[in-house]
Amino acid sequence: MPTSTAGTEAGRRPRGFTLLELVVALAVIALSAGLVLPRLDDITGRRLDAAARRLADSLAYARDRAILGGRPMRLVVDLDRGRWELGTPAHDATTITPDASPLGRASVLPAGLRIVAVTAGGAPPATRGLAALDLEPDGDAFPGRIDLDDRSGRRASVVVPAAGGRPFVHGSDG
Repeated sequence: MPTSTAGTEAGRRPRGFTLLELVVALAVIALSAGLVLPRLDDITGRRLDAAARRLADSLAYARDRAILGGRPMRLVVDLDRGRWELGTPAHDATTITPDASPLGRASVLPAGLRIVAVTAGGAPPATRGLAALDLEPDGDAFPGRIDLDDRSGRRASVVVPAAGGRPFVHGSDG
């Protein structure tokens, strides 16, 4: 009399997954995707906010450097390349002698972000090419604004207040 059902047809179950197991697995995958996919949009928004803060920090540094050094500073923005650089004003309105400090080096926006417009003083917004924001030795500047956006349409603005105020980020909207 056999003591095991191994090797016999009576003790074997068909191989594979039941319909219920497949439905449960798909439900778990769908639930996971539902939790993760909305967060991906958040990551892009955080990149935009971080880039805007970095630009505002560069402007704040330029303001402090102008005050401490007793000489004007200029931020030159290249709208076409999505980059900016700090330095002392040179012979024309958009050239500089680059600042030697780490914050004075050229900075580039991450992929997927762009500089949309630069407004300085009462001039119309620049939307391509080079634009410059000047900071005077006493910390004053013409009011200015640098608008950034991402591919999803979110925008963030770096605002340079007049009369010596510190640059700040005006949040992103989607």
